[in-house]
Amino acid sequence: MSAAPLLAALFARALPGLAARDLGLPLGALLPWLPGTRAGVADAMALDPAERALLARFRQQGLPLLGLDPVAEAEPDPAWEEARDRLAWTPSGSPMPGASLTLVAGGTGQAPLADGLARILLLAGCDDAPERHDLLLPEPRLAEIYECLRAAAASLAGPGWQQGGRSLTPRQASLLLLVPRPGHVPDLLLPSAALPHDLPAPGGPAGLPLEGVRQLRLLPGALPPLRWRLRLNFAGAEPGPTALFLDGLRIPVRPVPGGLVASIDPPADRAPVLGLAWRDGAPPGLRLMALEARP
Repeated sequence: MSAAPLLAALFARALPGLAARDLGLPLGALLPWLPGTRAGVADAMALDPAERALLARFRQQGLPLLGLDPVAEAEPDPAWEEARDRLAWTPSGSPMPGASLTLVAGGTGQAPLADGLARILLLAGCDDAPERHDLLLPEPRLAEIYECLRAAAASLAGPGWQQGGRSLTPRQASLLLLVPRPGHVPDLLLPSAALPHDLPAPGGPAGLPLEGVRQLRLLPGALPPLRWRLRLNFAGAEPGPTALFLDGLRIPVRPVPGGLVASIDPPADRAPVLGLAWRDGAPPGLRLMALEARP
């Protein structure tokens, strides 16, 4: 989904304090582009059993990924429940329960709107390969949300960008935000506390503790299929001899002071899984602090 970084920037600027859920795994969309996004699966039973089992191993801020553990999801989520604007990104065409805004990948086509709902048609991404997404929202908030998005699009637009929009009916509006190739793909800096991983410890501001760990998997989220330069930042110790894997295949990695550097080519159809391994366990005191990614 090449429009993901652009859409995330649009919503972050339009709706400060937004709480977001990305239910698009195994591909994803808003993770990692919209800070604070909780990741999950819209329909876990539709996944291949091996893929479902792999995703079930991951934790984000100590919690299972959404859609994989009904018991955990029944627990309160103050960040979600207390936010005025709650955005859910989904590949299905129905509003998500609990969300005030539902962003539907690929749009809803000609499906009629349910009573009380409005729709903003979003055409975003690269100007030679635009993507349609539909934002479903309560009808009384259409004018307010549309104006917030329109103003955010105008403030984001740079040289060569195309942006505009208009109200179509009392229940429908459209918004256009297109950029020249290669698109809007900013650098990423992801603190370890926000990264889904398969260790029991949740991590925090002091980093993710790795002492003695032999194997760690990270799920950075949806990365456009470009060549990316990754840097893993550590504290407390140097990482020492470390093997790095992309979707289970070992790739070259270079140690640098306080970190590891590698180049990856993520797949286009799913979020990559990064693996780290230490033959004798990670060194004493080692903590993963952040992942940096630059196209």
